[in-house]
Amino acid sequence: MSAIEGRTAAVSVIIPAYNAERYLGEAVASVLAQTVAPAEVIVVDDGSADRTGEVASGFGDRVRLITQPNQGCAAARNHGVRESTGDLIAFLDADDLWNPDKLAIQLAALGTDPAPEIVFGHVTQFRSPELPVGAVHLPADADEPRVGHHAGSMLLRRDTFDAIGWFSEDQERGDFIDWFARALEQQRRIRVVDEVTMRRRLHLSNMGLTARTGPEEYAQVLRRVIERRRSAQQSQG
Repeated sequence: MSAIEGRTAAVSVIIPAYNAERYLGEAVASVLAQTVAPAEVIVVDDGSADRTGEVASGFGDRVRLITQPNQGCAAARNHGVRESTGDLIAFLDADDLWNPDKLAIQLAALGTDPAPEIVFGHVTQFRSPELPVGAVHLPADADEPRVGHHAGSMLLRRDTFDAIGWFSEDQERGDFIDWFARALEQQRRIRVVDEVTMRRRLHLSNMGLTARTGPEEYAQVLRRVIERRRSAQQSQG
């Protein structure tokens, strides 16, 4: 809990998980280890066929487990938001990790003037221990901090999320890009803090490596952006 604008703000953390038994425990532990504790941690098991639910349940009442038939990451995030109670929302993928002061840094940023509505941090990448050397080609600066326009490095106000709208559930990889494009179109107040707040795990099951719909979905996102701009121009004209 943290004081923002003279009141106590509760953070709901939502972790979508699909067949994530191998990494989920570390992800949840990184959330529970925050120097400023969240109000609730929600794991949405997206129809896993492994022990994902058991791993989440192993944390007892510190984690709330929600299950749904397999519908994809966007649907799991949306489900988690619907079930959440906090007035601030954060997301973390089940294979990534937060740095211990992630929430503390971003909560402080939300309390600055002029107050942002969305705060991102920087992100670093790391090889999962079981990833064979050479299995994934990485540029030389892959482990350098970079601006993290990524759901897992974000903290935002619940009313801002409601205004921007749900993640697009018809996309496997482009859902966050589509959501962030809408945030930019609405000219939401966005700040990026200098600190690293999230570590992105590189492993053989990364969505970026296994999903085959990327180019088509990115093109679909672009078409939607163009259509929204045309619609806005027509309504103004």
